[in-house]
Formats: sequence, structure tokens, C-alpha cells
Amino acid sequence: MLITALIAAVTSIAAGACIRAWAFAIFALLVAIGFGGVAFVDESSSVAAIGSGIAILVLMEIGYLSGVFLSGVLRRNARLRQSNSPDSVSAASERQQS
Repeated sequence: MLITALIAAVTSIAAGACIRAWAFAIFALLVAIGFGGVAFVDESSSVAAIGSGIAILVLMEIGYLSGVFLSGVLRRNARLRQSNSPDSVSAASERQQS
């Protein structure tokens, strides 16, 4: 269970940087249904299977949102670093003097 949760979290964080929200929502829903189905087949009660499916879904959604946030921060920092580089500053000052 712990390994599955770790894999789901890492996959979700990576997906947050790469794919659209609707695509991830479909993927996460299918994974949660599959995970709940496996829990149900392993002779746990239907309530426990539904609970574990919802738990993995919540974990994946939190991981996805974390990935979206982290990739946005990294992109913004890269863009700021690029705009504050000496080459862009000298080009901007040359345009102002012309």
C-alpha cells in the first residue's frame, strides 16, 4: 500500500508538469477505480474498497496540484532569470538610447 501510494504521488507530481487537468482527472479516476477494484478483490469490504479508492484519488489530486505549482514556480523563476540576464539588460538599454 505504501509503495503504491508513493508511486501514485510521484507520478502525479510529474503529470502536473506535463499534462492538462482534464486528462489527469480521467487518468486519476481510472486509477482510483482500479485500485478500489483490486482492494475489493482482495476480500476487503466494499466500504474499505471505496475508501481506499477515494484515498488514492485524493493523494493523486494533491500530487497533481503540487506538480502544477512547482512547475509554475520553476518556469516563472527561469523567465525572470532570463529577463534579468546581462544580455537582455544591455539590449534593453541600447533600445532606449536609440
